[in-house]
Formats: sequence, C-alpha cells, structure tokens
Amino acid sequence: MNLLSPYWLFAALAVLVPIAIHLWNKRQGKTVKVGSLRWLQPAASKQWSSIKLNNVWLLLLRCLIFIVLAVALAQPVWEEHPQEPQGQKAVYMGEELLYSSALEKIKPTIESLLQRGYSLHRYNSNFEQIPQENWQHISNRTSDSTVTDSTNYWNLLAALAQRHQQEEDSLWLFTSDQQRYFRGTKPASIPTNIHWIPVATEAASAWVQTATQLSSDSLLLIIGQSNRESTTFSQQRIASSAQSINLPNNQKLQLRRRQDSLQIIHPGQSINQVPIQQKPLQVAILYEEAQEAELPYLQAAISAISNYTGLPININTAVAQQPDTAVQWVFWLRNEAVPTQLLQQVAQQGLQLWVQSANRPSAIKTSLTTTADTPVPIHQLSATTARQSNMLWATTNGEELLSVQPIGRGNVYRFRSGFSPAWSGLGQSAQLPELLFPLLFPQPNKTAYDMRALDERQLKPATHAVATTVSTPDAAKQHLLPWYVLAAFVLFLMERIIASRRVKV
Repeated sequence: MNLLSPYWLFAALAVLVPIAIHLWNKRQGKTVKVGSLRWLQPAASKQWSSIKLNNVWLLLLRCLIFIVLAVALAQPVWEEHPQEPQGQKAVYMGEELLYSSALEKIKPTIESLLQRGYSLHRYNSNFEQIPQENWQHISNRTSDSTVTDSTNYWNLLAALAQRHQQEEDSLWLFTSDQQRYFRGTKPASIPTNIHWIPVATEAASAWVQTATQLSSDSLLLIIGQSNRESTTFSQQRIASSAQSINLPNNQKLQLRRRQDSLQIIHPGQSINQVPIQQKPLQVAILYEEAQEAELPYLQAAISAISNYTGLPININTAVAQQPDTAVQWVFWLRNEAVPTQLLQQVAQQGLQLWVQSANRPSAIKTSLTTTADTPVPIHQLSATTARQSNMLWATTNGEELLSVQPIGRGNVYRFRSGFSPAWSGLGQSAQLPELLFPLLFPQPNKTAYDMRALDERQLKPATHAVATTVSTPDAAKQHLLPWYVLAAFVLFLMERIIASRRVKV
C-alpha cells in the first residue's frame, strides 16, 4: 500500500487530545463528612498524585478513530504489480556438432547451462528440443558420424531472432565454423541476446571431382581433398574396370561403372556420381574492347586447368553476343545487359554463365583469402544490385566478390572484379586455376565435402541489433480512501454507543 499524501499522517498527532482529556478528566465523587472528620480542616488535593486512566478501551477506540482519519487524509492506494515477463533460456546446437568429436570441447559448457535451466535445441529449420535422455546418449558417443545436413546457418539466424524477440531471452548458439554451412549473404546484424560460439572442427574429406576417359581401358580421376585449412586436388589414373581406389588419407572408395558415369561409394556408405568426360568442354568468352585486357589471364587459367587435369577444353573467343548452342560455359565480359536469349539457354539447356562487367568501378583496398599463404589483393569492385544470390567468394572485409544464382537448369555467376592488374592480383596468382576448376567441373555434392573453415570475422555479423523490450503493464491501483472513511465512521458509532452506556452506569 502506498500513500499519495503522506504528510497528512502528522494529523495522527490528534490522538493526544483524547489522551489529555482522559488524563485531566478526574471524576469527582460526593464528599460525606462523618463523625469527627467534619471538624478537620480540608486540605488541598494533589491532582497529579491521583491521575489514573479510566475507560482504557474507550480511550483506545477514540485514538484509533483519529489514526484512521489521518491515514484516510493521506490518500492510501493499493497497488497490484503484474508479474514481470520471464525470458526464455535456450541452447541451440548445429547438427554437425552433435555427432562430432568437437562436442567434447563444449560439453562442460552445455552441461552447466542445462543445470541453470536452459533447454537444448537443434539449430535447424524446426528448432526441435532435444530431451534430456537423448542428450545423455549423444554426449556419451565415442565415434564421429557422417552428417550430410546442408542447412544454411545465416538464413536460420533471422528465424531464430524472430522466435526469441524479447530482450530478456538468453540464447547460446553453438555451430561449427565450416564454410559449407554459410552460404549467400551474411546477415547485417545479430541480436544482442544471442551469444554465438563458433566451434573449430578438424574434419577432413576426400572425393572424386571428375572422371575423364583417356582411352578405352583408362580413366583419369581428379581427387579432391578438403580440411579446415584448404581444398586441394590431385590426379590418379586407374583402369576402366577398377572397382576401388585408395586415397592418400588411407580411405578406400568403391567404384561402379554406370555407362557414361562413375558411381563412388564412400566408407560411410554415402554415394555420389560423376559423369565421365568423353568430349571436350566447350567454353566461349564474349568480350568487348574495354575488357580485352582480361582475355590473356582468363585463357591462361583455363588452359592450366586442362593441362594439369588432362580434361580437354576448347576455348572460343568472340565479340559476338550469341554463342554456339553446343557451348557449355559462357564468360560474358561486357558492360551491356545479358541478352534474354542467353538467359533462356541458362534456364532451358543448363548453360553456365559468368557475368563480369566493369560498371562503375570503385577503388578498394582488400584481398581474397585462398589456400595460398599470401592473400590475393583486390584493387577495384564494380557496382552491384541487391544481393539475392549465394556468395561464393568474399573479400576479407566481407564484400561480395563472386556469387551464383541458379536459374532453371543452369547458373549465373556474377563477378565484381577482374583478372588484370588494374582490378586485382588474380590473373597473376597461381590460385586462379584452382578457384575456377570446381566451377567449370562442379561436383553435385560439393557442399558435403567442403571442410574449409571461415574466420570468425567473416562468419559472424559485425554489428548487434537490440532485441525488443517487452513493456511491463502499469500496476493496477485501487484507492482506499472510501474504505478508511467508512471504517472511521463505524468506529465513531461504536465509541458513541460505549460512551452512552458508561454515562448511564
């Protein structure tokens, strides 16, 4: 209970009035002189020596009336405060961590959070909760399991923030730092109530990237290997009838020939299939005079891929705007818009289109991190439209360099820089063929084998967004003045009744 005018409590000092009246109001009895006492001289009575409280309960009742009236004047109010909203506490974990030895690094932290009342969830599109008994089974696992989940963690971040909008919510997010779980455009910000912990994983993978028919009884395989530092490729010649191959990391892959394709069975029983290249890859470079300086570097990189891998590639350069229908790859090095007919070939025939324009270039001082020890410098970036595609290459400061947009059966790659020295150091870098190779000869399950790690600065949004603060409703107030006045009136009636009875007595 609160008082709106507490200074009126001083009025309670009025209780001194009935107390004083009771102290001074000494009831005088009738004096009857008997015997020899009537001859005695009367003496002055000492008032203070005979003060006694009479009718104590009546005195208390009168004092209580003054106190109740004083409280009523102070305007008492009863406030009923609503219960403050309780924030949710939850831990979210990437699927890959639940079945990896990296779980041991964060298991004590997870256990501590669970003991503090946090709930455990999977970090996927459903955000389903992991029961305690399931967690005990998962946390006691002694061997790794292969996880083929390809969830995009950047896309899930917005849904997670929408699920927990209150500032009072406390979320811990644990994911691996593998690049394959982060595609497209990085979110601009992360809510302040989400604590994101990237966990380093030491997984490695090996796969068959391409198979080329060298002769009737010989195949050339390009073997890809990936770990958290880099992705590399190597050659291996095998007989056409070979049923298995041994990889450098002591893995053994089973092979099955299926007419014009090769089926590969991995130790975890996962299966992928690659086409057997029997005809040269047809590449067309359509350029304009302003970008003619790009040709030597692009041609040299594609020729290096062909020479190293043994994969035949035919390169045709032209100023014309429309390539031959047999072309499988087109590099569009022109500032004008891509013709509609060319985009139709992408959607209907599966054409792969590389768009590289020099539209409104702006100077920038950044670099592209590759498998080499020295990053490749980037000097200029062209203007870009709103990003709606998946980012493949990014600069060290998070700028989009190369993105891909699926259209029908094919893809459109958009490159914002160039290969000549005026644009970047890519043309003079030995890493350019390695960067272009998986684009020219893609692996259908490429995201499942990419084990490279992202730097935390590239993985997590740089800025933080404040979560929504849920306003607490105002306290419900009930004025008690009428009730105190009523109580004072009832007490007054009781006092009058008791006082009248005392007079009659």
